[in-house]
Amino acid sequence: MWPFSDSKIAERDFSRIVIRVPNPLGDMIMATAALDVIRERYPNAHITGHGIGLAKGIYDGGGWFDDFIAVGRREGAFEQARKLKEGNFDACILLTGSLRTALPPFLARIPHRIGYRWSGRTVLLTAHWSRPRPGGKKAAYPTKYYFLDLVSKLGCDGSHARPVRLGLSPAEIEQTDQWLRDHGLEPDAPLLTMAVGAGFGPSKIWPLDRFAAVADAMAEKHGAHAIVLCGPEERELGVAVVEAAQRPIANGEDPVLPTGVLKGVVARCRAMLCNDIGPRHIAAAYRRPIVCIMGPTDPTYSETDMDSQVVIREEGVDCAPCHLKHCPIDHRCMTRIPPERVLPFVERAWTGTIGAPG
Repeated sequence: MWPFSDSKIAERDFSRIVIRVPNPLGDMIMATAALDVIRERYPNAHITGHGIGLAKGIYDGGGWFDDFIAVGRREGAFEQARKLKEGNFDACILLTGSLRTALPPFLARIPHRIGYRWSGRTVLLTAHWSRPRPGGKKAAYPTKYYFLDLVSKLGCDGSHARPVRLGLSPAEIEQTDQWLRDHGLEPDAPLLTMAVGAGFGPSKIWPLDRFAAVADAMAEKHGAHAIVLCGPEERELGVAVVEAAQRPIANGEDPVLPTGVLKGVVARCRAMLCNDIGPRHIAAAYRRPIVCIMGPTDPTYSETDMDSQVVIREEGVDCAPCHLKHCPIDHRCMTRIPPERVLPFVERAWTGTIGAPG
């Protein structure tokens, strides 16, 4: 059969492995369970991460990688291949699904290139399998399981019960303490984090003034200090929440946090209010209570490791989940959810009794 797939890949041992990690923040974190079992399967190997610069900061302190090769924003396949060739790797594990990410290890002539058959890239791989589709082609399947199912082909423990996690380096803890003090807060201040953006598209975004309304109510009733979370390309969204709030928000002058501080702040928050967005998975990795407002997307893809989460959806919207980036009508799946409906859930998350309001 061509392209050939190595049927003995699970029996092989490797000494230098590079792992191409996903680009979306949520996927990076849902991949950590697979990273754990790869490290267990190859305890003596030198393992290098390969991915966008954000990934390096997210994985710092987790113990998965001995080194990390960051991909520049405009870095082409040949430049990436040159860096990979210098690493003298004997195996590349692709936790991504694109042709673009499979090309550099092929050009670098890494002997074993492992991943799912996807996006027309099968000819670039030496060991490959079809994506699992339990329930049929259109059925949702948790993303974490895709990663664990793949690495189970290498003889790794593919148990779906394996939890996701994140580490915190001593430097990140110190940076977070200093950031809080610089913003007038003690390291043990009661924090409410609010992830207000959505890199996927505006269809995922709950109206920003409603985040502000919940932050004001939590400050007045519970003494919560709100911190807005958003990426560099979402800065204007964070600023809009700050301007709509009646009470101060800690990072009002700059809602974009450094990666290490982002992790540190989420790790010690009392609760998170968010859209279906990457920082939600950071909170899950640190076992923080989450209230997630979700409209256009199916929660099945990201439902793993969410024992302390409540998802608020507007029932009776027959067009959801549509998985469209832009709503072509009135965005009813999100705009019909008022802050008064969300606040009781946030209060329960705040007090550690998350669930339906009594």
